[in-house]
Amino acid sequence: MKPVSKTNISLLLVSALLIAGASCQKTGSIFNSSGDVGDPKLKGSFSFDNSTGVYTLSGAGTNMWLQTDEFFMAWKKISGDFSLSAKVAFEGEGVNAHRKMGLIIRESLAGVSVYADVAIHGDGLTSLQYRDATAGETKEVVAQHKGADHITLERIGERIVMKTGIGGFTDVASGEIELNLPAECYVGLFVCSHEEDVLETAHFSEVRFKP
Repeated sequence: MKPVSKTNISLLLVSALLIAGASCQKTGSIFNSSGDVGDPKLKGSFSFDNSTGVYTLSGAGTNMWLQTDEFFMAWKKISGDFSLSAKVAFEGEGVNAHRKMGLIIRESLAGVSVYADVAIHGDGLTSLQYRDATAGETKEVVAQHKGADHITLERIGERIVMKTGIGGFTDVASGEIELNLPAECYVGLFVCSHEEDVLETAHFSEVRFKP
């Protein structure tokens, strides 16, 4: 067997890097990280189907409420204003009517972080939830109608805007708050089962992010 020359080794390394780069580019995911927030008993998971553009998140967690949260999230760090929208659907009937999924912005990945989200619950309730101080009480603005299947979360300066749509109709403004967040935040998708011993799964399609 002939020894591999340094030139050939270099070519192989370059080829490997090009293949790896192409593989990363093929993923197409908007979000580059995922993980549990807080300390859920059951660990969540994240996948992205590049052929359909569907993001699938599974997560547990006791709740996202009061002074701290437990849930699973896929995110990217961004600075400044943005608009994030998605068509959303739970998988199956679920266990707890208060399970929730949606779009979220957080100051940090700590369970007690300042945050805001557009959350769709298992019973169809849709609301703009937020915590305006670290370890503070969670508050919410409830959308007028239930059963939204398309949602948008927008940040415009210190304004956080919730938009909702049903049956493919264009999202309309359903509530907004003023929230003091740092320029750079974690933005993404989330799911919370509202049950520490249960994993719930949510699907996000037609995901659009506009900085």
